[in-house]
Amino acid sequence: MRGEGVMQDIVTELVRLLGPINLDVIFRLVLTMILCGLVGLERSGHERASGFRPHILVGLGACLVTMAGAYGFADLTGERDALRVASYVVSGIGFMGAGAILRHGTTVRGLTTAATLWGCAGIGVTVATGLGWLAIAGTVLFLVTLTILEWFEMRLNFGSPVSRLRIHLHDDNRAVGKALDALARLGAPVKRATVLPGAGTSALLDVELARALTADQAPLLAKQLLTLKKYVVQVDTTVAPLDEPSDDEELAEAQEGEVAPLNLSDDDLLRDLNDSDEKEKTLAPRA
Repeated sequence: MRGEGVMQDIVTELVRLLGPINLDVIFRLVLTMILCGLVGLERSGHERASGFRPHILVGLGACLVTMAGAYGFADLTGERDALRVASYVVSGIGFMGAGAILRHGTTVRGLTTAATLWGCAGIGVTVATGLGWLAIAGTVLFLVTLTILEWFEMRLNFGSPVSRLRIHLHDDNRAVGKALDALARLGAPVKRATVLPGAGTSALLDVELARALTADQAPLLAKQLLTLKKYVVQVDTTVAPLDEPSDDEELAEAQEGEVAPLNLSDDDLLRDLNDSDEKEKTLAPRA
C-alpha cells in the first residue's frame, strides 16, 4: 500500500511538471511526421541533401512550436495565440529554405527543395491547429505537384533550350579530353569548345553543343558529367554568350552528319573514364 502511494505521488508530480498526457496532441505529431516524411521521400529520390529527415524535423518543429503557443501559455496570459507563433515559424523557415538554394555560376538549384521545406512547416502548423484533413489535402497536392506535374512539365518541355555548357575542370592535362569524350558518349556532340582560364589552377571549358537540350535534359547531362569526379568540378547549364574565340582558342569543331540519340539514363556509361586512370597506374612499369 505504501508503495502504491509513493507511485501515485510520483505520477501526480510528473503531471504537475510535464502536464497531462494528451493523446490528441501526440496524434498530431505523428500525423505531421507521416505527411512531411512523404514529401521528404520524394526529395530524397532526387538526391537532395534536404531530404527525408530534414523535412520531418521541419514539420515537427513547426507543429511543436505552434501547439506550444496555442496551449502552453493559456494559464499565464489567459488567452491562446497560435497565430502569432505561426507567423514567426513562417519567417524562420524562410531563412532555412534560403540555405537549401545553391548557386553555381549562373546555375541555381534547390528552389523546389526550399519550397517543400517551407511547405512542410505549413503542414506542421496546420496539423497543430487541429486542421488535419486540410494538412492531408495539402500534402496530396504537394506530391501531385512534385511528381505528376513534373512529368507534365517535362513532356511539354517548359523552359528555354540549352545549347551551351560551361564545365569547370580540375587542373589535369587530361581533363579536357575526358570531358569531350564524355559528351560524345552521352550523345551531345560538340560544335565548338573553348578553354578559358579559371579560378586558381582550374580551367573552364566553354562548350557549344551541336544540338539543343530541353530544360529537363540539361540537368541530367550535368549530373552525368559530374560523375567524372577526378576531372569535373561543376557544370553550368545557363551561361552568358561569349565573343567569337580566336583561332588559337578554338579547340574543336563538330563534323556535320547524323546526330546520335542522347543517352542520359545509364549511370555506368562514364565510369570507365575514371577507372581507366587507375588501370594505367597499375599497368605502368616501375622504375
